[in-house]
This record gives sequence, structure tokens and C-alpha cells, in this order.
Amino acid sequence: MADGTAASDTASFSGSNAQLAAGYVRYNIYSDATCDTLVDEAGTVALASLDREGRPGVTTDLNVSYLSPGRAPRVIAEARALKVGRLLGYVQVDVRGEDGKLVAQGRMTKFMGR
Repeated sequence: MADGTAASDTASFSGSNAQLAAGYVRYNIYSDATCDTLVDEAGTVALASLDREGRPGVTTDLNVSYLSPGRAPRVIAEARALKVGRLLGYVQVDVRGEDGKLVAQGRMTKFMGR
């Protein structure tokens, strides 16, 4: 489930284990692969929403720090574009549990094309 606004520099995503990636939830905790995917997707929407041509770009660098377990059924990602240039875009993504506790924090660089 995705809900973000095109005119903003942030995009919010939330997903339950069934909607996001049921295969990556074990023992009621989201895996690192699920968090990585969520960071990448939320960051892409934030950057594309600010790009004049709506380009999603290609991920060239993705760094995720895992701070606490993300418990099912829901984690929420909030992405903030740091800069969208002609060739590169930079974004920061915070992933939080439903209780608001920071689960993971990611930074991503995207090649935005020419």
C-alpha cells in the first residue's frame, strides 16, 4: 500500500506483511531484505515526485542501518529527498514501527539519467 504526494519532498509508505513481502517475515519480524526493498521503493517515489520528468532513476548506492526489529504487521517508511540534480538524486528514508520506534534508516543515491 503506497500513499505519497507528488508535490512534496517526502513520500510515505506502509505495508503489512502480506502486502509488502510475505516471504520475508519470520517470527513476526521483518527481514533486512524487506527493509532494503522498502527503503529503495520509498526513496524512488520521493525522488521521482520531485523530478520534472518523473524519472525513477537507477540506484547506484544503498546504505541501510538496522536499529531495532521491525515487528509485523506493519512498518512505515518516510522518505525525504535531500537533493535532486540533473544527474544524481539523494534521499534519506526512515523506517518506523507502528509505535513510532525507528527500525532502520537508509540513504540512497540514484543516477537520474541525462
